[in-house]
Amino acid sequence: MFQRILFLVQTGLVLLPCLVFSQTNFDYIKAGYSLKVQLNNVGSLGRVAYPPWSPSPNPPVADSIGLEFPAGARVEHLYGGGVWIAGQLDTSASGTGTPLKRVSLAYEGWAGPYFEFFPGTSPADTFWRASLSDTIAPPGWDAYWGPDVPFDPISDQDLYCTYTDTGRAVGAHIPMKLKVIQRSFSWTDPYAEGIVIIEYRVINVGTKTIDSAYVGFFFDADVGPIDAATFYERNFTGYYQDSRTAYIHNPIDEGSTPVGVTLLWPQDRLRVLRYTFQWFPGSQTPATDEGKYNLMSSGNVKPDEFPEMSDTRFVFAFGPFSFVPGDDDTIAIAVVSGFSRTKDARLIMQDNASRALDIYLNQGISLPPTPPSPPLRMNVGFRRVSLDWKWRPGDDAVYARPNPELNWDSTNDVARRYPDRITNPPPGYDSTKGGRNFEAYRIWRSEDPTLPLPPEATFTLLKQVDVPTDSFEYNTGLEYTLSDSNLVRGKVYTYAVTSKSIPNLAYQTIQVGDTTYTVPVPVQPLESSRLVNAARIELPFSVSSQPDRVTVVPNPYRTDRDYTTESGGYEGLFGAWDENKRLIKFINLPEVCTIRIFSLSGDLVRTIQHDGRSTTGIPRGDVNVPLVSESNRALASGIYIFTVDSDLGVQTGKFVIIR
Repeated sequence: MFQRILFLVQTGLVLLPCLVFSQTNFDYIKAGYSLKVQLNNVGSLGRVAYPPWSPSPNPPVADSIGLEFPAGARVEHLYGGGVWIAGQLDTSASGTGTPLKRVSLAYEGWAGPYFEFFPGTSPADTFWRASLSDTIAPPGWDAYWGPDVPFDPISDQDLYCTYTDTGRAVGAHIPMKLKVIQRSFSWTDPYAEGIVIIEYRVINVGTKTIDSAYVGFFFDADVGPIDAATFYERNFTGYYQDSRTAYIHNPIDEGSTPVGVTLLWPQDRLRVLRYTFQWFPGSQTPATDEGKYNLMSSGNVKPDEFPEMSDTRFVFAFGPFSFVPGDDDTIAIAVVSGFSRTKDARLIMQDNASRALDIYLNQGISLPPTPPSPPLRMNVGFRRVSLDWKWRPGDDAVYARPNPELNWDSTNDVARRYPDRITNPPPGYDSTKGGRNFEAYRIWRSEDPTLPLPPEATFTLLKQVDVPTDSFEYNTGLEYTLSDSNLVRGKVYTYAVTSKSIPNLAYQTIQVGDTTYTVPVPVQPLESSRLVNAARIELPFSVSSQPDRVTVVPNPYRTDRDYTTESGGYEGLFGAWDENKRLIKFINLPEVCTIRIFSLSGDLVRTIQHDGRSTTGIPRGDVNVPLVSESNRALASGIYIFTVDSDLGVQTGKFVIIR
């Protein structure tokens, strides 16, 4: 962790080497959607990737977050990190010298040098952006990238940059003559919300082979809510061998979510490698290339730090292999996290690590085929909503998606255990690969009145119905209707029905001594988004057909009471409530009427035109009225008179506000 050094810098107690990047070619960007990680085009990640990065006099932006998950939670995860590449290289002019241990790194942050990769000097040496929605390449793509990097968008956010360790002199660092083409991939789909995949294509642009090479990833991860003092001192580091995931977590500060690095490199290359996982305080960071090389090549896997906690960092490395001149190799990692209100967030992070393996190894860097959401039809009755999600002929054209129960996943090995899942594949699919992966429908309800649709996290599961002929889930049998009754009139409900798959497997290889093991890593079932067919219903009060039935609730209105949704009121969720949300509700209204509110002295406060006629549901007999005048001033304590003018006549009443 680097904050202590930055404090000394900011207070003028120490001077560090100035590492100012040329502003003409230095670039930075936030990668990801729900998981957001700061990247720059020198290969570093985290808070240090903000510009201009120089320990003196310009430390990182004060309010910046290097890696955030979930987005908007204001939980920091990463001060600085990046790739380390080590090897043994003859650096003599004659080429007959003794190979020396050399390391080129994207970021280190303690012993220095802090950065040893840089982009070129051209204005085009920046981040190049692409997405699946792009049909043509950005101008200049072919001229810059050449035929080796064709324009082929893979995710919702593809980011490309390139850098070398030969771009400029950095202290006493001896370049290994490496070029790195970096690509990152992220998706908007909730399935990959805790995942950003980063590829490093490493090219030896020198004339000498780099032997006994190792690639590693350094993480100085400060995990915790940014408003919690010294949150970075309550971290610990751990390692999951089966998924090859190194991580850091804060188990103390509420809201903290872990961050991990999962190795995705093609599995046929992993089986003969030596792995190193070492965590240590910053003061133990090796200061020399030889020390860093020895750390990366040690093959030591250190036990997890917990229950001890500290301001910790780690290096996760693997090798050996060789970089031949002109040759290249691609290494890939996933930055992963996880969030849950009810489980250890590390379990969700492990699920996301297995999903990243599935995306990269099984799916070819694309999301797996999630069974699509079914159609959702609703009827509203008296304190009741009836749901129907039965697939009917022609729905594929109406809803622009196929029947979820016929969804075929060509990568799913588990499906092949069940004969009924592998017969009659859809046109264009190979019956010898994968099978139908649909398993269950899940019915959800949210009482969050957020418009137009509430966040997925606010939904509560009402029921699950699933296929009865396999060993997954509850074997309840499939159903296609549900009636949700005893609802509260005047409240907002949002319903959704999702489709869920059976699980899948990704495969890791592990070398123990001279024996290679293939280890299946479970991939959690897929589930469609709750927002695909979500429908919002504000359950109305009945329309009155008789005079003098209008009522105001609550009455009296007391500002010392809680009228939020959680307490049975109409003012929205407690977490989003503020003074501007105060309101009263008129109920049992005629279908069409005019409401006028007067002060006790007879001044007209506001007028409301109510039209409760409906062509799609039952008529509305209620309306919400904010406790402000038409000039937008808060209504004071006191007694207020109202009139309701309709075809039924004029009703007069009163309500009270107590502040």
